[in-house]
Amino acid sequence: MTYNSDRANFGCNSLMDGRIIFLHLRLKPVVARVVLAALLVILPGLAGAAGHEKVVILGFDGADAKLIEQYIEEGRLPNLKRLRDEGYYAQLKSTHPPQTPVSWASFTTGLNPGRTQIFDFLRRTEGTYLPEFAMIREGRRVLLFGDRNAIALGALGALVGGILAGAATLIVRRRMGPGLVAAGIGALLVGGPMAWMAGTWLPREIPTATNARQGTPFWTVAARAGIESRVLNVPATFPAEEQYGLTMLSGLGVPDMRGRIGSPSYFTSDEGLTLSINQFSVEIIRLEGRRGRIETSLVGPLNKPFFEYVVREGLRGIRDASARSERRAEIESDLEKRGIPRRLDVPFTLHVTDDDLTIDLSGRRETLRAGQWSDWFVVPIPVNPVVDTIAALKGIVRFKVLELTPEVRLYMSPLNFHPECQPVPFTSPLGFARQMLDRFGLFRTLGWPIDTWSMPSGLTDEAHFIEDMDSTVEKQVEMMKHFLDHGQERLYLQVFDFTDRVGHLLWRLHDPGHPLYDVELAEAYAGEIGKSYERMDRIVGDAMERISPGTALIICSDHGFTSFRRGVNYNTWLVENGFMSLRPGVHGGKTLEDLFDRGELGEFFKHVDWSRTKAYAMGLGNIYINLLGREPQGSVAPGREYDDVRDSIVRQLTDLVDPETGERPVTRVLRREEIYEGYDPRIMPDLRPANNEHYRVGWQTALGEVPPNVFEDNLKAWSGDHCSVDPDLVPGVLFSNVDLNRSDPWIGDIHPTVLGLLGLEPEKGLDGRSLLH
Repeated sequence: MTYNSDRANFGCNSLMDGRIIFLHLRLKPVVARVVLAALLVILPGLAGAAGHEKVVILGFDGADAKLIEQYIEEGRLPNLKRLRDEGYYAQLKSTHPPQTPVSWASFTTGLNPGRTQIFDFLRRTEGTYLPEFAMIREGRRVLLFGDRNAIALGALGALVGGILAGAATLIVRRRMGPGLVAAGIGALLVGGPMAWMAGTWLPREIPTATNARQGTPFWTVAARAGIESRVLNVPATFPAEEQYGLTMLSGLGVPDMRGRIGSPSYFTSDEGLTLSINQFSVEIIRLEGRRGRIETSLVGPLNKPFFEYVVREGLRGIRDASARSERRAEIESDLEKRGIPRRLDVPFTLHVTDDDLTIDLSGRRETLRAGQWSDWFVVPIPVNPVVDTIAALKGIVRFKVLELTPEVRLYMSPLNFHPECQPVPFTSPLGFARQMLDRFGLFRTLGWPIDTWSMPSGLTDEAHFIEDMDSTVEKQVEMMKHFLDHGQERLYLQVFDFTDRVGHLLWRLHDPGHPLYDVELAEAYAGEIGKSYERMDRIVGDAMERISPGTALIICSDHGFTSFRRGVNYNTWLVENGFMSLRPGVHGGKTLEDLFDRGELGEFFKHVDWSRTKAYAMGLGNIYINLLGREPQGSVAPGREYDDVRDSIVRQLTDLVDPETGERPVTRVLRREEIYEGYDPRIMPDLRPANNEHYRVGWQTALGEVPPNVFEDNLKAWSGDHCSVDPDLVPGVLFSNVDLNRSDPWIGDIHPTVLGLLGLEPEKGLDGRSLLH
């Protein structure tokens, strides 16, 4: 047995390490092995003597403090009541803004959003007016020799082929001349095809992703101190972190195979089906017929290395929008003529009768009746012979037959990465995916696993959403029970997101004042929110049954909820109040597809006259000043003019009144220095309006559009929210079986508190404060 100091340093001092080495060297080998094994079992407990035996943290995204307090008083949450009465409970202050990635990033690191640099779902790409996702920075890296792959690999093949052929000939013929001839022939026969294959089928560059979150997670600190940790489904953890002693399944941030937050598909024979604005990018695929054999295709991932990267390379240096568009069309046409697709779709077949529908996909068949869900289908994504051999792509999908008559309607889940297909890792170590696959079977790898897109698009109903949510949660609970029963880690963390998703989609049935409130639907489904909180309580009870008396248990949420009755369109308000100017043009809505699949600068803020624009809004409540020297076409000078513009927006927006309701939609407008510390002024928004209850930033404002009206009724099933709401109005919760010492905890306080419970000192300079003292 080899002693590994990195592995065995369970937070012990160097003297203890020296004693282990001494015993290992001086005792007889067998005895030394026995003693060393015993010490490796005992020492973790000794190292944590100043802390708890184990720390278990269960996070529930969006679990609302007001509802939990109400349900506790109604006797519906006995386990949380017990924690409150015997341990600790307080409302937990969220971040500003109270958004999932923002709040969990501060939870993770103990830093405010200005320092984590996760301050919204979207951020402005530095030096442009183009939005991008804040959690992940997509990039590219050269594969092997890049543009020289054909030459280099062809030469390598020629060398190997020549040596093998020449050596074989020399062995048989024992003459140099034939050996040299054979070497030349071998070099040509191997090197030529290898050069062709490398140039044709091997990508020059491949996609990469990095986590944009700054700061050090508390589990990283723990793992570095020798404390083994398991982290499941925590937002803003993609790509999965590689750290010795850390086991991770990434959460929100893991895309589907199309690079999106989640893009379900809807196959239908209904030719009249249209969506006015498909903001959620649901794919609608028309079926050629209603009965019999129907050929169709699964919408696959973008062929980035062989298509998109080639287009980008061809556009390099072309700045004129018209010239870029023309050149793009030429390159795309050439690629299509060469048989290189922009998208890697997968054909499959449906067999439809009056009674059922059979799916024939990737060598597997399953027959379903209306209302039934399929099992998982494993879907290989063919690219080319080389890629398919070296690094094959494969995903997983599920189907549900929504209806067979009068029209065929078939739902398909987003195309998840298969657990064993990780071009960018979402598990760490990679072998953890195989362990989970063997133990739990196929599971959703998408970071936003519950489909919240189809119902707001009008394509599915409440029952479908609840079924999808239930199957997701059941698998997550199965994982929790197994790891709490059998895991040996001292730190266990898992986040559940169903409490957030049910609030987003069913709040309209919980709030009689919502414009989409429906009495009949409310009778059937309004109770689902309460049932979800009861499920949360049962999960807490399951955990309490499984932990030992020496385990510290923390239950928390990142924010709460309120009704989203009305949208506020800040760009429209900026135009009406002289802060933004538009050129003549037709304004159309934007969708997530514009962001994911196109990303050209001209697609966003297309009609803005930047020379006369002082401010613009983007994301879920960000207002940026069109600052000279920072923005590409800045018009506001730094200093006094900048301050005057901000002051004017703050004053006027705070006084805004919704003429239809008489309510003030904005509680306050905060300057960035009032809410962020240690921020980078190049990327942080200049102002953040905080919405009152019943209001949120409008749908189109989030993507930089200018809708016709400042205010609009929210007529989507996505009816509860928190993203741009004043954090004081949507607090989360914090429970513990440990008696914590402060009544005003902030989510960033959990980081140093957890380390303290483990007997570790937090790093200096955190914004969070320990709740233990």
